[in-house]
Amino acid sequence: MLVLKENNPRNIFNPVLFWDAEDVDIENNSDYIIARVLDYGDEKDVKAVRSIYSNEKLIEVIKRKRGLMPMTAKFWAAYFQIPFEEIACLRK
Repeated sequence: MLVLKENNPRNIFNPVLFWDAEDVDIENNSDYIIARVLDYGDEKDVKAVRSIYSNEKLIEVIKRKRGLMPMTAKFWAAYFQIPFEEIACLRK
């Protein structure tokens, strides 16, 4: 992860992404931030999340996060070449 001067995701990403959370921290809430950005973020948000977090961290969240939208999971599975059976939100 990069060392950031800014630790408030609302100042880095579209603040609407975090409408349901009071305090969000770049390090402590990384899974939540990544999932939100991948599901609802625009191109600028995705570019920012990819500059902050490693591909390994993104892949970990894509595989593990059950609340990720299936459409999002399928896109990133194709992008990162992750087999669908390794993604929790795509398993029945």
